[in-house]
Formats: sequence, structure tokens, C-alpha cells
Amino acid sequence: MARVCIDPGHGGYDPGAVGPTGLKEKDVVLDIALQTGKLLASAGLEVSFTRTSDRVLWSADERMDLVNRCRIANQTGADFFVSIHCNSANNPDAHGTETYYCSRSDRGAIVARLIQEELVKTLGLRDRQTKEGNYYVLRETVMPAVLTEIAFINNQQEEQLLARPDFRVKVAQAISGVLVKYFGAGSRGGEPEHSEPQLVINGRVVTNVPSCLIDGKTYVELRSLVSNLGGEVRWDEMTKTIIVEL
Repeated sequence: MARVCIDPGHGGYDPGAVGPTGLKEKDVVLDIALQTGKLLASAGLEVSFTRTSDRVLWSADERMDLVNRCRIANQTGADFFVSIHCNSANNPDAHGTETYYCSRSDRGAIVARLIQEELVKTLGLRDRQTKEGNYYVLRETVMPAVLTEIAFINNQQEEQLLARPDFRVKVAQAISGVLVKYFGAGSRGGEPEHSEPQLVINGRVVTNVPSCLIDGKTYVELRSLVSNLGGEVRWDEMTKTIIVEL
């Protein structure tokens, strides 16, 4: 059974970003995270959280906050980590949805793109694309991870959306729906329905290349695939380029 750790950003002493009417990021993302967890659990996945209330179990120290979130996630043995946030910017007209992943995580990049696509389709907000992020919770979690910025809480129109219960339900459904499909879980009695295709390279069946079938498309982890072909994948930080050598 797949395990997912959900991280509602901020909490406790840290309200996160605050909207024009006083809506706090920490409250919005906690509600979305708990709803996402319920949907995942009902589909048969194991779920853990970095927090399940406004109370955090560490002192008011930003660095230790991040360290503890990663420690909790890593100790759960989760297969995937999702950090949920609201965006904010100096420009009150900034708007839209974006999702981040760590450059060294092929699985993270795949799921980030799938979550981003589903959020944009479901919410109808501007597509700010998936992006590589050097966020601590993406770097220091041992499992593939994404961080999604649902909408801009400092934007008056998007703050109104974030305050709406039905909007939060849609966010939770979008995120959980992608993860359920990715891990092949079904809702019938919580039994997993594995939809992993067989991969044959040069006439040889390989089982050490992570892959999955989602909406009729096969996704494979690039680094493992290239390695099985006798090649190498390198990341050029200066040019932000993935280099494949076969």
C-alpha cells in the first residue's frame, strides 16, 4: 500500500501569507490538506501529516520548523510528500497556480506536472507552470516531493476563492485524484489496482525502472531508464539542462 505524507504549510506561530481581508494561509492549507488526506485514505492509501491542527510541536524557529517537517516525513517511510501552500507576492495583481519539484527527482517532476495540469483544469486559474524549486522540504525529504502554490492569497479575487469551502474541496479532489491514479489505487474496498505496464529494453524485461500508466499514457523515470540503456543522466545547474548521454 502506497504511503503519502501531506504537509500543510506554516501553522501555529506562523500564519503564512495573509490576505487583504485577514484570511490566513495556515488555515486554508490545513483544511485542504485534511480533506486531501481523507480522500486518499478512502482510496486505500496510507496517509500521514506534518500537522493536523493549528498546533505545531516545535519552537518558533523557521529553520527548525522546516527541519522538523522533513524529519516527520522521512520517519513515516512515505512514498511521496506533498506540501500545500498559498502563494503571495508584492504585486496584488499576481495570480494563478504553480507547482514545484526538486531537480534531482524524476518522479517528483512527473507528479508535479500532473498535479499542476489537474489543478489548472479543475480551478480554471492561470497556469504558471511547473518549476524547479530549491525549497528545503523538497531538498531534504528522502522521497519524491512536490510543493504546490494553489493561488495568490494577496490577490483579492483569489483570496475570495480560497475562502470558499467548495473551492477547497476542488483543490483536494484534484491533488488526491492525481495521487490515486499515480499509485494505482482504487476506491473499491480500498484495494489497490496496480496499473504498471511491462517495460522491455533490447528484448529484456526490466523491473527496476519505475513506471506507471495514467490516462492511457506511460510515464517512466528518466534516470533509471537511461541507466538500463547503458547511459548517464547529468544536470547542468548553470544552463538548467538535463543532459542524457548514451
